[in-house]
Amino acid sequence: MIIDPRLKLHHFTLSGTHNSYHKANIIAQYEHTKLESQLDAGVRQFELDIHLMENYDVIYHLQLFDDKTNCYCLSQCLLRIRRWSIMNPTHHPIFLFFEIKQKFYEDMFTPLTGGMQCRHIQNIKRQLLEVFSNESLILSEQVRGSHSSLRLALKQQRDNELNGSYTYDEYGWPPLISSLGKILPVILDEAYNRAVELFNNCEPLMNFFFIAQAALNRPYSSIVCVSNPLTQQQQLIENANNGLITRILLGYGSQQLFENYKLALKYGIHIISTDSVQCDDTPLCRSIATHFSASSPVLCNRLTRPTFCNRTFSDLDE
Repeated sequence: MIIDPRLKLHHFTLSGTHNSYHKANIIAQYEHTKLESQLDAGVRQFELDIHLMENYDVIYHLQLFDDKTNCYCLSQCLLRIRRWSIMNPTHHPIFLFFEIKQKFYEDMFTPLTGGMQCRHIQNIKRQLLEVFSNESLILSEQVRGSHSSLRLALKQQRDNELNGSYTYDEYGWPPLISSLGKILPVILDEAYNRAVELFNNCEPLMNFFFIAQAALNRPYSSIVCVSNPLTQQQQLIENANNGLITRILLGYGSQQLFENYKLALKYGIHIISTDSVQCDDTPLCRSIATHFSASSPVLCNRLTRPTFCNRTFSDLDE
């Protein structure tokens, strides 16, 4: 497939998974296959829950009662993704979310030591760079370019596009064609909001990781978490006009999942995370398999797609 060099990362919608390592147990009965199997199925966003250790962090959901996992060591999870990436060098970029567990019921030790600190972010960066080269990553400093903040760079890029210019000027979301085979590292901070306190004195937060929060107007705003596409329509439009990428978690078990999924597509959410990628034969599973297949794992985004983006929602438009 020929890729138009004007197409950039925020012009697309992709499918991801929540608690991507998770194995079923008596309390939480959803389960994901191994990370490489999810990638084979078309998943292009992962969420790994980090429990902090002295040197090498581990991955599971909650201590004691929800701790079954497909890859226990963070380094093991990263190696699986790296090996798959090497075998599939032209894959659509993978958004790799890390969430440090910080509440007592999640991990009793981290809250006792003050929650997420910059040294923890530095350690995650170190573990990433032991597996991935800098050249295989898309970093926040690259997207910021020469602008004073990430948010201003993305706003300027989107203003240019809305005025008809899709030229890449060495800032903003990079072209898809130059991003193939790469990883975007993201600190998911929606539940804790620690980044705002740490950002100005934490080099990895300023220059390495993207930060995913519900906040819209912080210097690092780039990936925005939303919860309800129906009630947040105006915010989604504003996000798109500001060049922000939006992510929604649909979770599992709700009777409204399929309706919420269709709304997420309709209102231009970029990353749709579910627990329903490889599951029973339901309307949601069939739709995900159709829209985000292994051979074509992204769609043109409803709000931000330019006219020359040709991967469309044909069946939803009928």
